[in-house]
Amino acid sequence: MNANNNSLNPWLIPVTLGASGIAGFIAGKLFGNRQMSADRILKLVKNDFASEGSLTGSWINDKAVPFQRFAVKTQAYEGGVSRLEDGDEVDYEFVADAYTGSLLELKRIENN
Repeated sequence: MNANNNSLNPWLIPVTLGASGIAGFIAGKLFGNRQMSADRILKLVKNDFASEGSLTGSWINDKAVPFQRFAVKTQAYEGGVSRLEDGDEVDYEFVADAYTGSLLELKRIENN
């Protein structure tokens, strides 16, 4: 009886691992870490603000800009919303992560 008939081809495991690694890399590039559109981010922010008062206006830059806070680097959109608070219009500016839509900065603008 020949011992080679019962053993696996020595190339089977390296070829399988290599093919699965390439497939994983391609899938990550196709489906992972995609930036959200500026319109989608603005919609998320507006929904959050609208739950606490009626909005009177909003805006967002459609180009993501580099953003860094400490050691974390990402792309972010800058925008703003206006809403009524106690009968007065109040403006806010925000910076939102381009990948998750999370607010990275939020600043109330004082109108004098």
